[in-house]
Amino acid sequence: MNWHCLRTHFTKRFEPARLSALLPRILLVITLISTALFINPLQAANNGDLDAQRELFLKLEKLAKQDKIQPTDDAYAQLSSYPLFPYLEYNRLVAKSGGVSEADFRRYEARFPNLHLGRLLRTRLLTGLIDRGQWETYAKYYADLDSPNAEQQCLFARSVYRAGDKPRAYELGRDLWVAGNSQPKVCDPLFKEMRADSAIDSELALERTLNALEQNQSGLAGYAKRFITQKSLRNIAEDALAVYRSPEKIVELSRGMRGELQARLQKIAVQRAYRKGYERALNLLLQLGDQFNLTAENVELLGKVGVRAAKELRSEDREKLAKLDPSYASPNLTEWRIRLALQDKDWLEVKHLITKLPVELQGNNRWRYWAGIANERSGGRADFTKILKQRSFYGFIAAELKQQPFELNQQSPQFSEALLEPLRNSAQMARIKELVKLDRYTVARSEWNSWIATLDAQQRQAAARLMAHIGWYQMGILAAAYEGLWNDMVLRFPEAYPELFVKESNQRNIDPLWSLAVSRQESALFPWARSPVGARGLMQLMPATAKRTAQKARIPYRGPHELYEAHTNVRLGTAYLAQMAKQFDGNRAYATAAYNAGPHRVTRWLKGREDLPLDIWIELIPFDETRTYVQNVLSFRVIYAQLRGEPRTLFSDAERKALVLASR
Repeated sequence: MNWHCLRTHFTKRFEPARLSALLPRILLVITLISTALFINPLQAANNGDLDAQRELFLKLEKLAKQDKIQPTDDAYAQLSSYPLFPYLEYNRLVAKSGGVSEADFRRYEARFPNLHLGRLLRTRLLTGLIDRGQWETYAKYYADLDSPNAEQQCLFARSVYRAGDKPRAYELGRDLWVAGNSQPKVCDPLFKEMRADSAIDSELALERTLNALEQNQSGLAGYAKRFITQKSLRNIAEDALAVYRSPEKIVELSRGMRGELQARLQKIAVQRAYRKGYERALNLLLQLGDQFNLTAENVELLGKVGVRAAKELRSEDREKLAKLDPSYASPNLTEWRIRLALQDKDWLEVKHLITKLPVELQGNNRWRYWAGIANERSGGRADFTKILKQRSFYGFIAAELKQQPFELNQQSPQFSEALLEPLRNSAQMARIKELVKLDRYTVARSEWNSWIATLDAQQRQAAARLMAHIGWYQMGILAAAYEGLWNDMVLRFPEAYPELFVKESNQRNIDPLWSLAVSRQESALFPWARSPVGARGLMQLMPATAKRTAQKARIPYRGPHELYEAHTNVRLGTAYLAQMAKQFDGNRAYATAAYNAGPHRVTRWLKGREDLPLDIWIELIPFDETRTYVQNVLSFRVIYAQLRGEPRTLFSDAERKALVLASR
């Protein structure tokens, strides 16, 4: 959950004026509010008019954030029955002159138990307690924090120190000091006392030096090294800094070391080499050979380097990758070695490498499918028995090749009204509905998380169904995943905006279920979705892409804010999808990949591989996200078609002919 967004949204503060000076202004504002609403606030509350209460809440919320309203004011008091009243009270308390008091916090928790705002209020209280020098009280409330951050941990350690328990304070301080990153300024007084008391020894300083280098913090590593007085440990620190500066020095050093120290210095060296280029890291690992210490972390690092090389899709790298990991220590790298063998249609090597995967990976649908293909192409028979009835991309391909029906394994639980009614009428549900009405989905998600923590498994599943009922499809989809409702196809693939997708897709001569499947994959059907890179809305369009598409398709478009409007987003999204389909000759696998990763990348991935069977081409997509994306979109289209009782195929006739088994 995004606490930062929530704090930003609810904690804007202003310098308060004297109450006596504010009273006339408060009365005037309330009068103006009443006039603007054409309804008396008291009457609105008594009538239970949610629309009027909502409007009044938004106006009073602004005043509460400015410390310009009191609980004794009539308009404020009459909103006590409004679902979002706890938010109004929260804003009033955090804006108070002098901050949140202990009494404020206790009253709030008693009045609104199990509310996520209570946790935020506790954080505000803790900050205020330190500001007021109430260290003992801080320690009392600290114990109830779920996941204290570094600043809170340091303040707690300082409170322990001030209480006279120096050994425990230093123990806490050592755990904080040894981190491989700089700690908050509030930690400095404790660290200063520890240095004065010689509580930071050479071993601790060496540990911080190594931790810092592992996190690419060479300046901090140099600082930590200053506290190493023991000569043998100082030599180790100097070796670590040397391999950080010149990674290849680890080759010679590795011959005289063993155990954990060898593994850590090798990790520092390979990580540093990788930052300068994957080829350098690959060559370094090949030089280390069997001297490379295969701890769990180093196996992960080896896999990272090898996979990065494999994703260049060069057949000549197959021999290097075999030398890099002769014992098949990295399952991820072994999977990519299989993909390179697929590219070369080296079916015997495909079969061999699949047997080198861990048993659980050999048993997943992906590698069962390719084991069947490899067996058939090397003179045997493609046995898809174990995946034919599986709801997956590979299960669907196998079913299509064998002309078998697709299996959804649909199981939607039924909930009694006796179970649903209390949830539907709960205060939590009322707050979520209002937050959704106000488009405050981040806060609504925090509300949801607090709510389900109080429910049992069956109640959580029923609550997830209610989210879909109020049109918050995204939360229903996410909740299905959290609760393991993988077979609840109705919840996971809801009927959202059906007329809109049909109208806009038909207008551009593309399959409506394809565009719906793209939206389901892109945003989980959430119109306010925004990705970290700025893609927006149901079909997750980048503003620049939307602008170009609008110009090319002659669609009215006024700017990025319109991408959060469902009809504009789907109109532009289907237009762009249609452009990708045209550019790639109607091949939906290529077009879907282009929609996600950009047509220029797909063009590059196709260069020299135009005749590669389609299922191999999909498997070789270098971007893991895009490969999964293509497989999901094609599969989601099948699921939507089956749920609607419409004709369903995974591939078009032309696409199907391009598969390995159909292209013999």
